[in-house]
Amino acid sequence: MPVVIVNMYAGRDKDAKKRIVEGITKVFEAENVPREAVTIILNEIPKDNWGDAGKLASDRA
Repeated sequence: MPVVIVNMYAGRDKDAKKRIVEGITKVFEAENVPREAVTIILNEIPKDNWGDAGKLASDRA
């Protein structure tokens, strides 16, 4: 049973999240993993709480 954890910036709407979940599920189905066995956790992280290359994501253009 694969468990996929996706850390992403907060702000995507419900339809976008559905597309992400469906897309990831399809990847596993292509490898003969039944969709019922796939668990996906979406962690939405505010840009103020995400740092890259010494800067907050909220401070980058």
